[in-house]
Amino acid sequence: MKPSNSNEPPLGNANRRLLTIKEAAQVLCCSEANVYALKEAGELPFVCVGVRKGYRIDSFDVEAFIDRKKTNKVAAPVRTPRPRLKHLRLSK
Repeated sequence: MKPSNSNEPPLGNANRRLLTIKEAAQVLCCSEANVYALKEAGELPFVCVGVRKGYRIDSFDVEAFIDRKKTNKVAAPVRTPRPRLKHLRLSK
C-alpha cells in the first residue's frame, strides 16, 4: 500500500470540507439556530468532533440539502390590498 502524503487531499475529496455550524449558516444564508434546528430534525447530517469541539457538517451534505430544497414553483402573486372600510355604526 502506498503511503499517503499529508499535503495531498484524499482521492475524490479535493473539494470536501467539514464546516462549522457558523460556516454552514453562512453558506445557507440563515442563522446558526436554523442550522441547529435542521440538524436536530435530521435534515442535515452532522459529525460530532470530540467532546467540546462541537459539530461539523460535510460541505457535500450542505450542497445536497440545497439541491433537495430547490423548486421550480412560481412565487405566489402579490395580492392587492383590500380597500379600507369606513367605520360602521350599528343602531340599537
